[in-house]
Amino acid sequence: MLSQKRLLLIAAVLQIVWGFVPTASKLVIDEIPIELYISLRWTISGVIFAIYLTLTKRWQKVGLRDAGWIAFLGVLGYGVASLGTLYGLKIGGVINFALVAAVGPVITSVIAMIFLRERPQKLFYFSLLVSVLGLLLLAIGKYQISSFAIAGQSVGFILSACVLEAIVFVFSKKFKDRVSAIQYLAIAQLSAAILMWSLQGAVHRQTAALAQLTLTGILAALFVSIVACVLCYTILYWLLNYIDGHRLALFDGFHALSATVFGFMFFNEPFRPLMILGGVLVLSGLVMGNWPQPVAEKDPE
Repeated sequence: MLSQKRLLLIAAVLQIVWGFVPTASKLVIDEIPIELYISLRWTISGVIFAIYLTLTKRWQKVGLRDAGWIAFLGVLGYGVASLGTLYGLKIGGVINFALVAAVGPVITSVIAMIFLRERPQKLFYFSLLVSVLGLLLLAIGKYQISSFAIAGQSVGFILSACVLEAIVFVFSKKFKDRVSAIQYLAIAQLSAAILMWSLQGAVHRQTAALAQLTLTGILAALFVSIVACVLCYTILYWLLNYIDGHRLALFDGFHALSATVFGFMFFNEPFRPLMILGGVLVLSGLVMGNWPQPVAEKDPE
């Protein structure tokens, strides 16, 4: 068993590596349509999970009802939500995306309050206010270097995706004791891929654009599909066995910071002081909203 310090180090490195995903995705969607990219990446990752389960004979018997719900959650979380994140990324750029998406764990906490009746610590409400203020400053800063439409649409797409992903995450908890994490990911991701390929055949018909992928685009797509969607998800679910969820959420700050650095390195995207201030507030809200609540001492009997 690894020590707690090494587990936390793995969590930090995981989020730093994961921070390259927005940059890699931007490289791909600059070459092929977003809908086609979503179809491609969830197919690759879902098939890898399915092959692993088949070779290791770890498929578990799942009721038709549960399988249907997992597939539905996969379509929403990996299919529909991906449209929001990727359109937000394409419109607003990597740096704006990284900073806005950092509010995701705070949104998840709000959704848990609504649907699971969870009671957060009092500090959470202040962190929510700080995060909202940070988002406003990010939008204003993005407006200063682009336009109102770009700033509003990018933030709107990203926040909508965060809300949808949070809802999916909250409702996926009920399957934790019934299905292994790997099997859940396999069913969910393949369901999203099947839906997106069905839309390709019926509506979008973009498959010919795959020939436009350069070597850079292919490598970026493989990085997202294999490293991010398979390895990173697997490590994250493994870490959840040893580290509380709220502590892992704190490491999303590393994800936002590394994604911002990668975005600047690869695309040299401009940003304004208000965007920096907004990003600091969003990250501060992330830390405060997920800070471990002290356990109250029991009175001696």
